[in-house]
Amino acid sequence: MKGPIQMKPDHTLNGRTEHMNNTDTAARAIRSWLGIPYASAERFRRPILLPFNPVLPYDQKGPAPLQPGDNSWLEADNGFSEDCLNLNVWAPEDAGDEPLPVIVYIYGGGFERGANTQTTSNASGLAATGRAIGVSLNYRLGPFGWLSLSQYGGAFTDATNLGLQDIITALRWVQENIARFGGDPQNVTVTGHSAGAFSSIALLAAPAADGLYQRLAAFSGGASRIVPAWWAEELANTFLTELGITDDPEQLLTLDGKLLAETLVKVNPRDIGDRNGIDNTTIGIVNDHSQTGGVLADTPLRVLESGRHRDVDILFSTATNEGDWWVINATEQFDPGSIDNLVDELVTKSRIPRSRARRIVAAYDVNGRTPVEVRGALLTDYLYTLPAARAALAHAAAGGNAHLLAVGPVEGAPAVHGTEMYGIVGQQRPQHSDEQAIRDTFVRDALLDFAAGKHDRLWNSVTTEPITHGIGNPPFDPTAHAAEVLRIFAGIERP
Repeated sequence: MKGPIQMKPDHTLNGRTEHMNNTDTAARAIRSWLGIPYASAERFRRPILLPFNPVLPYDQKGPAPLQPGDNSWLEADNGFSEDCLNLNVWAPEDAGDEPLPVIVYIYGGGFERGANTQTTSNASGLAATGRAIGVSLNYRLGPFGWLSLSQYGGAFTDATNLGLQDIITALRWVQENIARFGGDPQNVTVTGHSAGAFSSIALLAAPAADGLYQRLAAFSGGASRIVPAWWAEELANTFLTELGITDDPEQLLTLDGKLLAETLVKVNPRDIGDRNGIDNTTIGIVNDHSQTGGVLADTPLRVLESGRHRDVDILFSTATNEGDWWVINATEQFDPGSIDNLVDELVTKSRIPRSRARRIVAAYDVNGRTPVEVRGALLTDYLYTLPAARAALAHAAAGGNAHLLAVGPVEGAPAVHGTEMYGIVGQQRPQHSDEQAIRDTFVRDALLDFAAGKHDRLWNSVTTEPITHGIGNPPFDPTAHAAEVLRIFAGIERP
């Protein structure tokens, strides 16, 4: 890998100057470079790193990744394209001569939707504090980034975890170029929400990413949600069957891209339980270590247990009511209908013995909860709290530094999946309450302190206990709750 070009920012670079309104400081001037191409990639091929061209203006957002549905909420000013491998950089105008920590943000969206164009990917809020360089990247989505096709060979030899390969290539770009913008390539924190968090933690298991980052901060996603290789192949087969090209997969190279995106959504399981059961029958990061061109060497949790990355600091954050997003917004589809059906789900989707599944469900069937509320509370812990606590404990046991954070509700904002997305990038939710502003600012500042290695400004790290700091108004003691979740699910495997 090439070393940094220079350790002082290049103030002659083209870029747009903006003034940011910060929640606890006066307006700060920042410089932005939008839509920088970091790689090129043909359909279903690995990304090729591109050099940085300093003479271009970079004053417009780049294309967002091609994806299904109506995505006006993504603020994609320059549309959607398969040619989407671009990133944004934000730096304080008065950063000085000392290189700043770099925070690279990876958006979520179930590996199907999202972009670096949306407000909740706008890391200018981090740069506006004067304490960090913010970077937000695009990666390929849906069939283009996460459909496993390497088993077909030929033109598809590279097609495994392509979205993760995109992310790794963007981090290589950061290593080679971020010093130009005032960033320290030897102090890179990768953070993300949901799919972005799962992707951040997956870097631990990808040897190609070694040395490209020093810290990981995962919000609402831990060392879990890994897709087994057998399902990845089955989904590809189902996808080809739906398109009517099972005997001629190379037609994928020329079929309309929007058709491919919409078809994968049509055949891909939609329920959050399918997306997070022990077999994880959906798209996402594939456990491809035994496949042609595999990107992962093992699962992230096993890598943490091995201590191979004990030198990487890790922060895991979860919201106290993650699953209630689906309770509130997708009640009919999310409702199991009965407690017995919820027991059946644990048996069939996670292969938990029925007697044990009944005991697990009973632990959540309290306080007059309806079946849909029971499922929301149970899946909050099974899909988010449990993997975060287990991963943090494994990292600490191997000699690493891990912090756990629980984000609780505040006035005007319940603690559901996505509640902290604004704070991660230093933004404020429109029409926010005072409590929301305090919560979002805490998330921002905790991430900045973490990225700077200022552990003395954080709460206590995890030891042999899942020490968890709570913010907002958590409905329980976060450390005691994490310990109880570990007890409830003791011995239950999570992928």
